[in-house]
Amino acid sequence: MFLIASFCYAMSIFIDIFSYHLKCNIHDNTNVRYLFSLINIFQFSARAFVLVFIPIMAYYTETVRNIDKVWEITLYAHIFVVLLLMPLYSRKFSIFFSIKIIAILNFIFGKSKALNLTQLENNKLPSLNDENGSDLKKIYFFLISYFSGFFFSFSITFLYYLSFYYPQKALTLTSYSQILNMFGVLLLILLIDPKIMSSIDKGRGHFELKLLTTSRIFVHITLIFILFVLKWI
Repeated sequence: MFLIASFCYAMSIFIDIFSYHLKCNIHDNTNVRYLFSLINIFQFSARAFVLVFIPIMAYYTETVRNIDKVWEITLYAHIFVVLLLMPLYSRKFSIFFSIKIIAILNFIFGKSKALNLTQLENNKLPSLNDENGSDLKKIYFFLISYFSGFFFSFSITFLYYLSFYYPQKALTLTSYSQILNMFGVLLLILLIDPKIMSSIDKGRGHFELKLLTTSRIFVHITLIFILFVLKWI
């Protein structure tokens, strides 16, 4: 059961990140609103995976009271995130998976208009060399993405492990985690999402997606390192 919890958390992060790849990969000017409604449905499905992760973590924390097991679940969760995000560096995989996701959602929800998936699949991808922006802007975007992901992931996954060290401050830790979560979400909504959406509207966005994916991988590598430091001390 603890592996299910770890994998579900990793899937929630993967879906959140891959939703941006979907928006960038799928181009059909006659079906923009319909496609984006499908993508939003796909993105919201990430919440369902979190709703599996949280009760299992709460069970091992409050009922089983096994700090080692909670540590393992947290560790595997971050390892699974790294493993799931790595394939997104392959643009062929990203395009192929995007087509399959849209096809499945079309099958479930129907089509508003005819959607030529073969044409979408054969669309020529813009060269990464066409992406503009100074190195300073790229570093800024990477750092914002990194801290957004760090605040979000730390607040969700480390709450349960830290509660063993502060058993009388469970509600306080929950409050602090919500504050961290808020900062992570605000950075995403105010600074990251508009930048990516603007680049996609201009027919680009692949470089921002690469930076976003890389930053999230670094986030979870950092959290893995922190977990081992906490274990050793």
